[in-house]
Amino acid sequence: MGLLHALRVRIMNFMIFFLIIILMPGLPPRTTFPFKEYLVTPPKDLKGALEPNFHLDGAERLLEGRVYGPECLIARNNEIYTGIHGGEVIKLTNNHVTHVTKIGQPCEDIYEESRCGRPLGLAFDTLANNLIVADAYYGLWQADLGTGKKTLLVSPAQELAGKTINRPAKIFNGVTVSKAGDIYWTDSSSDFTIEDLVFATFANPSGRLFKYDRTKNVSEVLLDELIFANGVALSPNEDFIVVAETGGLRLTKYHLKGPKAGQSEVFVDGLPGLPDNLTPDAEGIWVPLVLSSDSEHPNGFSLFTRFPSVRLFLARLLALFELPFRYLNSVYPNKFSQRFVHFVGHMESLGLLSPKRITVVRVDWNGNIVGSLHGFDKTAASVSHVLEFQDYLFLGSPTNQYLARVKSPKAKQPTLKVRNVRVEGEGLEASVGVPPSATTAKPPVKAVPTTTTPRPTTTTTTTTPKPTTTTKKPTTTTTTPKPTTTTTTPKPTTTTPKPTTTTTPKPSTTTPKPAAKPTTTTTTQPPTTTTTKPPTTTTPKPEKPTTKRTVPEKPAPVEEQIPSDTKPPQKEKLKVINKQGVNVEL
Repeated sequence: MGLLHALRVRIMNFMIFFLIIILMPGLPPRTTFPFKEYLVTPPKDLKGALEPNFHLDGAERLLEGRVYGPECLIARNNEIYTGIHGGEVIKLTNNHVTHVTKIGQPCEDIYEESRCGRPLGLAFDTLANNLIVADAYYGLWQADLGTGKKTLLVSPAQELAGKTINRPAKIFNGVTVSKAGDIYWTDSSSDFTIEDLVFATFANPSGRLFKYDRTKNVSEVLLDELIFANGVALSPNEDFIVVAETGGLRLTKYHLKGPKAGQSEVFVDGLPGLPDNLTPDAEGIWVPLVLSSDSEHPNGFSLFTRFPSVRLFLARLLALFELPFRYLNSVYPNKFSQRFVHFVGHMESLGLLSPKRITVVRVDWNGNIVGSLHGFDKTAASVSHVLEFQDYLFLGSPTNQYLARVKSPKAKQPTLKVRNVRVEGEGLEASVGVPPSATTAKPPVKAVPTTTTPRPTTTTTTTTPKPTTTTKKPTTTTTTPKPTTTTTTPKPTTTTPKPTTTTTPKPSTTTPKPAAKPTTTTTTQPPTTTTTKPPTTTTPKPEKPTTKRTVPEKPAPVEEQIPSDTKPPQKEKLKVINKQGVNVEL
C-alpha cells in the first residue's frame, strides 16, 4: 500500500506540474500558430527503389579540417561555391579555398552564429554575374561576383505576407532563380531562428514559399504553413516548382503555369528521412535526407504531431531549462553558455535520435522514387546537398568538417577494347580481332629445311654429350623443337608453351634433364634470328580449307592442340672400322 500511495503522489505532482506548464500564459516559446494536431505520413519501408545499398560507403573526404558545414553546393566553370559556418561563402578550386563574400558580421567563434551569419541557400543569377545568397539570419542578398558589391533584397525585419497572418521571416533557407530572373525562396519557420531549430520540431508548421519580383521589390507568398520549408527546384519547363518540407518527410508541388496554376499537391511523401536541399536536372531531382527516419527511429517533427499538448509541454519545459543559460550569456557572454545553447537548439541534438543510415533519394519529374543511395560506415554524415560534378557526387552537410564525395552512379564507365585475342584449335574459329597473318600461318607447317639455322652454338653445346648416348645428340634436340619455333615466331607469346608440347612426344625419360638447358637456350635465340624470314617462307597454302566454325563460349585461356606431325629422326647406326679397314655398320 505504501508503494502505491507513493506512486500515486508522484503522478499527481507531475500532472499538476504539467498543467501549470501548459496553461500558464506568457511562458516561452511564443509561436505564430496555436498548437494543434496535424498529420505526417510515416516513412516508407526500404524496399524496391529504396532497397539499401552501400554506394555512399567509403566516401572520400576533401579539405578535411578546412571547411565546416558546407551545406549548399553549386558549381560553375569547374569551381564549387558553398557557404560554411562563420558566415562565409567560399569557392573551391581543386584543393584551394577562395573567399567570395560574407554577409554577417565579424565573429570569433562559430557558436556566435546569430552574429556570424549562416548562408544556407545559394543560386547563380540568370540575368547578371551575381550570386543570390539566402542567409538564415541576415536575409536574402545579391552579391556581384565581379565587383563584390552586396545588395539586400529581403530583410529579416521586413514583414512579409502570409495566407492568414503577416509576419517576418526567421530562417531564410532555399533559393533558386528562374530563366526570367524571378527568385523563389523559402522561409523555414516564422517562429524560431536556426539556432533554436529544436523548438520548430514542437511548434505547428509556419514555413512559407515566396516568389520575389525584382521590378516591384515584393515577395509574393505562394504557400504557407509548410512543415519547415527547405530546398526548392524548378521543373525543366518551369511550369511548376517543388519545395521540400523537411518536417513532413515530403515534397510539395506548386503549379506555376497551366490550368492548375496556383494550386499545390503532394509530389512525394513518406520519405525515409528529412529532405533538405534539392538538386534538379533534366531527368529528375536528387533529394538528400539530412537525417534518416524509419519506424524504429521516428524523427522529432513527427513524434508527437497528434498530441499538441505534449508538444507544448516539451517546448516550454526545454525553454525553461535553457532560460538560465541564455540569461547568463546575455549578462556575461561566455563560450560555455553559447555552446550549451547551440547544442540544445541546433541540429546536433536532433542527430542523437536518428539511425546511422545515410540516404540520398532519386525522384523523377512525375513524382516517382526511381532509386536511392545509402551508406552505413559514417564516412559521410548528415547529407544536406548533392552536387553532381565531374563524374562525382559531392555531398554537402551542415555538420561535417570536410567535403565528401563518391563516384556518381551515372558516371560513364570506360569502354574496354579487346584486340588480338586468338582462340585456335580443331573445331574452333578465332572470335575477336585475329590478325591476318595468324589465319594463314597454321601451327603444323612443314617448312623444316629452315631448321639448318640453328647456330653452331647449339651444336657445340649439344655435342658435348658423348656419342655413346645417341638420344642426346644435337640432331634430336634441334630438329624437333625448331620447326615448331619457326612457325610460332610470329607470336612470341606462344613460343614458350610449344617447346614443352613438342618435346613431350619423344621419350621423356632421356630428354628432360640433359636437354633442359639446350632447349631453353634455343627457344630464346630463334625468335631473334628467325623472326621474319620463316613466316614469309612458311606461307604455303593451308592443309585444310577454312570452314565456318562456332565461337567458343569462353575464349580464354587459349588452348592449342598442336599435332605432332614432325617425324622423329631415325636413330643412326654405329659405324666401326674392321680389321680390314672397311667401314661397316654395327
